[in-house]
Amino acid sequence: MENLSKWRSRYSKTEYPEKVALNIFYRKYTMEFLFPEILDSFEDVKYADFNDGLEKLKTLYGSIAISKTQPILMELLEDVHRKVGTTNFHVFKSLISEVQNGSIEKLEELEYSYLYYLLTDECILLWAAFGGTGLKKLDVVSKLSGVIIKTDEINSYSLIEQIMGQLCASPYLNENYKPLPPNV
Repeated sequence: MENLSKWRSRYSKTEYPEKVALNIFYRKYTMEFLFPEILDSFEDVKYADFNDGLEKLKTLYGSIAISKTQPILMELLEDVHRKVGTTNFHVFKSLISEVQNGSIEKLEELEYSYLYYLLTDECILLWAAFGGTGLKKLDVVSKLSGVIIKTDEINSYSLIEQIMGQLCASPYLNENYKPLPPNV
């Protein structure tokens, strides 16, 4: 919410929805590029403890964001068919346009989407940090969500995004989300 409030005051009504959507996809593409290392965290005990793992993953995330995502983000967004996780940028284009045209309902949808994907990706980093301490993938899902699931091998960003979104981010937002006042 802090970033959204800050961006609302910094950007115009036309710039703001683009900024929010670009930030969603900047993070999503960075997570996709990071995903091989995320999966690798489940191969062995990689970290001294959870906090060590989370710190290392966040540092690596920052490095990948700057070195891989930033230089090609706009190019990636041009491909209307390319999915990252469970969505693609093209889906957000009409949402951006409606917010720019003053839709308060679509503004809330965009901001909710930002928070949903942010929390989902944060949960994926938590999942990987626990994995790096020696826990198994599904055990970590249960630890984070309180739900025991059965699924095929979790080996893609889109699958773990779907799982963490449904089991962690959505329940949290359903209980705690309060929209910002519609002042954009």
